[in-house]
Amino acid sequence: MNIERINSELLKQLSIIFRYELNDPRIHGMLTVLEVKISDDLSHARVYVSYFGDPSLKDETFDALNNCTGHMRNLLKQKVKMRTVPYLRIIPDDSIEQAKQITDLIDDAMQKTHETEKNYTGDDDGNQ
Repeated sequence: MNIERINSELLKQLSIIFRYELNDPRIHGMLTVLEVKISDDLSHARVYVSYFGDPSLKDETFDALNNCTGHMRNLLKQKVKMRTVPYLRIIPDDSIEQAKQITDLIDDAMQKTHETEKNYTGDDDGNQ
């Protein structure tokens, strides 16, 4: 089994675990497993997770996730056929938030450009 297939299977199974099997009250918001990168020796895996929820609870949520990685490994052992299940490290992935910020900046710039053109030409169509 190659690394990409293992990453894909771990992502799939961890997504199911996050959605249905983690019942820790310290875990808040909506979580999505975006990517899994397993080490070459298959002993460790970085799990990139996006968080959507109360920003003040984000750190508590990721601390709780990292504290229950042993439980997640036990659940993975039941679902994945691997000699040893890798140790997990949960990492916040802010790429969705960053993309939204960039999109908002582009929208603001486009709006300002449109307003400037409208003021310069005197109408909405750009015709003089």
